[in-house]
Amino acid sequence: PRRASDECTLRTHMSLLDASCIRVIAESVGIAQVSDEVAEALAPDVEYRLRDIVQEALKFMRHGRRETLTCDDINFALRARSCDPLYGYSGTDPPRFCRAKGTQDVYYLDDAELNLADLMAVPLPSMPRPPRFTAHWLAVSGVQPDVAENPTSAEALAAAQPARAAASKRKRGGGNGGGDELNGDEALLGQAKQVLWAEQQVWLEKLFEIIRASKPAAPQPAAPQPAGGGGGAAMEVVGEGAAAPATSHPGGEAAVAASRAAGISLDSSAERAEAEAAQRRDAEAEGGHEAALGSALRSVAREPSMHAYAPYLCQFVESEVQRNLQCLPMLFALMRLVRAMLSNLSLNLEAYLQQILPAVTTCVVGRKLCAARGDDHWSLRAIAAGVMHTIAAQYGDRFTDLQPRLTKTYRDALEDRKRALTTHFGALLGLREFGPHAVHKLLLPMMPAYLQLVHGVMSAPLPDAAPAAAPAAAASDIVREMAQEPGDAAPASAASESTPAPSASPAAPPKRARLVRQMEALRVYDAALATCGAYLFRHGHYFAA
Repeated sequence: PRRASDECTLRTHMSLLDASCIRVIAESVGIAQVSDEVAEALAPDVEYRLRDIVQEALKFMRHGRRETLTCDDINFALRARSCDPLYGYSGTDPPRFCRAKGTQDVYYLDDAELNLADLMAVPLPSMPRPPRFTAHWLAVSGVQPDVAENPTSAEALAAAQPARAAASKRKRGGGNGGGDELNGDEALLGQAKQVLWAEQQVWLEKLFEIIRASKPAAPQPAAPQPAGGGGGAAMEVVGEGAAAPATSHPGGEAAVAASRAAGISLDSSAERAEAEAAQRRDAEAEGGHEAALGSALRSVAREPSMHAYAPYLCQFVESEVQRNLQCLPMLFALMRLVRAMLSNLSLNLEAYLQQILPAVTTCVVGRKLCAARGDDHWSLRAIAAGVMHTIAAQYGDRFTDLQPRLTKTYRDALEDRKRALTTHFGALLGLREFGPHAVHKLLLPMMPAYLQLVHGVMSAPLPDAAPAAAPAAAASDIVREMAQEPGDAAPASAASESTPAPSASPAAPPKRARLVRQMEALRVYDAALATCGAYLFRHGHYFAA
């Protein structure tokens, strides 16, 4: 067993503080007589406290990523141990210790004695300058001005170079197997899809799927006409001059057309009931899609976390409008989507206006927005004009030239007599949305001549009518002309295949085109009168000279 004298000797060798240090410390604080037993008992405890404080101070030094222990680290360690900090040692200059004369291991801190009278005679330093704020333009019309506060192009490129290099390295290592060399911009675009979480990407794809479902399915080709007596059976139902059965949904029309093509009569109650059931099923499917679309658009308009979806939604609107210029239901859904995005207060579309504005402008003044002339593209133009006005109202204070450019676009469309009347209709609605000032300055001066021009189109005489022998055939041809373009082929039917149509006069196609143009002119004339009449009734007295 280890003896007590050996433990005392080991403790003495491991200790940095001995009894003499304790006596010196006691004398510095005014304690003159300290016995040897007390000094030897206090030495290990004092050393333990010092080691604990120094180790705690080293932790603060490492967390501060420094290699030099400072007085502030010691003070932090003392505060962590609920001790008062040491005052007078927090200067930037390191303390200077001097050896006491006549000793070898006794040091003292060399503190210079200062005269208070001299310190009071020193003049006070000047007051610091108050903080000042200056304003400068970060960008003007998308271009950064060359001022001292903005970074130069060389500094911006130097700052972006590490990020581009890292992104390019990730792209080469992940997607291309390390083979292709991509620049920084392509790498950043490739990584943009990873901004959304997996749940967000699923929600976004579901939204796109619901909106794309607004596009009607392509009609199925009719079955070939059998060579037997199918034509005679069909002729019993659809004879010369008889009107086709009215259907309210494309699915019902397809069922009726298929029955006609197969030469089946629809006089029996069972067949009629089956056709009506098919129409009801199609209507229920359309109602379910409308409910899903409304729920999705409400989520876009109300969710506060939609800012992450802004670039994807704007790109989707731009691309889908270009692909579906003649699909009216799809354009309706896209304009409703843009309107929902604008109503969301947490969704800032300022950086994506260059993608949204061309798409919405196309839906306002586009020449042809539907496959058939009888479709209600007029309502689409009204909705798009309201969306355009909302964009100008929300972002007009940031882009002061936005409203003048839009109104100039509408004014130029009206002044161009070669533009279609449908374009004129959208321009009228667009100017009306911008209020009485736009109507007073831009629309009223040109209204007399414009109304006279539109009235001339409305009152133009039609070409010679078709022969009286086939009035019903001529009327059906005009209605069918409104439902399709002049260059499209007429829909095939069993009656037309079985019974030869009466010969129409050469003036029939010009008559149909003139009639359609007169109906469009009537729409434009009504919109112009409504716009000017509402202005004169509500706001005319404000501009009276």
